[in-house]
Amino acid sequence: MEKTIEQRLNSVEKTLATLASTVSQLAPGKKDWRRAVGRLRDTPFNREVDQLGQEYRQQQNEKP
Repeated sequence: MEKTIEQRLNSVEKTLATLASTVSQLAPGKKDWRRAVGRLRDTPFNREVDQLGQEYRQQQNEKP
């Protein structure tokens, strides 16, 4: 038998409530810059991101 929209919605709401409860019980991760250092690998993409960031900062410093 195919579920009605109400039954499907109830199922989704129960699942969402379970997930929300699980997430609310998780301990937040410690925010520490030292954990993030070195995460990005030396790839062409990351070098391009670094270059574009440097150019942007230089442009911002040139403006009065």
